[in-house]
Amino acid sequence: MRAVNYMKIDYMLTKQQLRIMLPLAIVAVLVGRGMGGIGVMVTCCYMLFIATLFSTAPFGSCSKKNTGFLLMLPGTVTERVAGRFLYGMSYIVMTVIICLAGMGVYSLFGYKITWMTLGLFLCNLALAIVIVALEYLISYVFGEGKNNWQYLGNVVRVAPGMGMFFLFMFILEKADKEPYAMERLEFVTQRIVFVGALALGTALLIMMLSAIVCVKVIERRDYA
Repeated sequence: MRAVNYMKIDYMLTKQQLRIMLPLAIVAVLVGRGMGGIGVMVTCCYMLFIATLFSTAPFGSCSKKNTGFLLMLPGTVTERVAGRFLYGMSYIVMTVIICLAGMGVYSLFGYKITWMTLGLFLCNLALAIVIVALEYLISYVFGEGKNNWQYLGNVVRVAPGMGMFFLFMFILEKADKEPYAMERLEFVTQRIVFVGALALGTALLIMMLSAIVCVKVIERRDYA
């Protein structure tokens, strides 16, 4: 499938990111371990923030000078856009694997991985996917190939993921320091895994819809 080849091109343009994923994961686990019971979620929140940041890197690395080269390659607009989305989702998948491995490491250290932890992780994952989908949509619709997009594009790629990270850190802090706050949400906490799974399914649907819209937008232009 040619979409995979376009994904590989994005990896070639951002190859330095892949080299630092594992070191970042190790640092995140070590930092989280020092934060007690919420450490595993701190690690996951941080890695999902990194995933949103790394997933959108091609929009900063692919400048106008690359456009001609990309258009010379065999492939449809759908395949080009699909390759970019595959690139973004590949970092999400890598992060999920890292987080699950991190949970295993925390278990070895004696920390209990609860259903609440898994549920919050699914919710965090769903939000990360939605953020990537919206960042891709904004970048394709308003910025891809346009002048003066570089600076605003950096804000689009960084700000939402950072906001997600601090939101979940706030939630974790409240849950850790004020248990009664979570007791008030007993209905949600008892069904947190279901809520997380539902949110994840919705997020994947949003990602698919975003890809379809991006294809339609780029088909109206002279580049992809």
